[in-house]
Amino acid sequence: MIDRARLAELKHEIGDEDFEEVAEIFLEEMSETLDSLAANPLLVTPAAFHGLRGSASNLGFAGFAAVCSEAEKQCQAGDAVDIAALVALFHTSVEAAADDLPAQAA
Repeated sequence: MIDRARLAELKHEIGDEDFEEVAEIFLEEMSETLDSLAANPLLVTPAAFHGLRGSASNLGFAGFAAVCSEAEKQCQAGDAVDIAALVALFHTSVEAAADDLPAQAA
C-alpha cells in the first residue's frame, strides 16, 4: 500500500526538484540495503529493519514499512526473516508508486 497523501505532502514540503532527488536516493539506498541483507545474514538485525521502516514511512511506502516493522520484531525475537519476500514486496511497492515518483527514479 502506498500512502499517496504522504507522497503529496512530502512533495509540497520540499518542492518538486528536491522530491525527485529524495526519491532517487531513497530507491537507491533501499535497494542497496536489501541487497546487502540478502547477501549477508550477519547484517540482518533489528536496527536494519528499523532503518528500512523509517525510510519507507517517510516516503509513503506504508505497506512495506508495516512489513519492516514486523521483520524488526521477528528479528528481536530471534526468528528468521524472509528477506526474499521483503525484496519482492519492495519491488511491488515501487511499481505501485511509479506514477507518483519521478520517471528516472521509478
